[in-house]
Amino acid sequence: MAVDIVTLPCGPLETNAYLLVTEQRALLVDAPPDSCLAVLDELERRQARLERIVITHTHWDHIVDATALRRETGALIVAHPQAVPRLQQPRPLLTPLPFEIEPAPPDELVEDGATLLFEPLCFTVIHTPGHAPEQISLYEPTRGWLFGGDTLFPGGYGRVDLPGSSMAETIRTLRRLLELPGDVIVFPGHGPTTTIGRERGWIEQLVASGS
Repeated sequence: MAVDIVTLPCGPLETNAYLLVTEQRALLVDAPPDSCLAVLDELERRQARLERIVITHTHWDHIVDATALRRETGALIVAHPQAVPRLQQPRPLLTPLPFEIEPAPPDELVEDGATLLFEPLCFTVIHTPGHAPEQISLYEPTRGWLFGGDTLFPGGYGRVDLPGSSMAETIRTLRRLLELPGDVIVFPGHGPTTTIGRERGWIEQLVASGS
């Protein structure tokens, strides 16, 4: 069964919202600023119903439109348990924002190893802390897809100088991602896709150095 992946870079940081669509059903990964209208337009064009909004982590550029989309579509917001406080009382990271962040308490909580079914896809939830303690990635082994938020980018990883971030946790997370097949496609929170194999060299060096 075919699944379309629609990439919607949105907001001032061009955060990627990923809309997965199959047979008039849809799942969204992250809800950045200005994504609500873009997602609704895409849903209308495809005559699809949004079922879930998966939040990879609670940094503002990934969550701003989550509640608006839930209100418009009835979709469930899904997140890691550690995300609950920040979704209930969202706040900027370092500097004030020119807009309010609407609370987005999750409807469904998923932990490491959980299964998230979106037929024909069956995602495994991987807890990938480092950039943020609550960060999760969605791994679909049959298709070889990893939706990783700000876990891994081409040539780098999510910044670790933010409140709650940790270089040690990032290294542990990247070590874990090395266990995935090299042809797994990584869909990051910003920028273009990459693969585990393409990033393996520098990740192995980083893990070996421990810093």
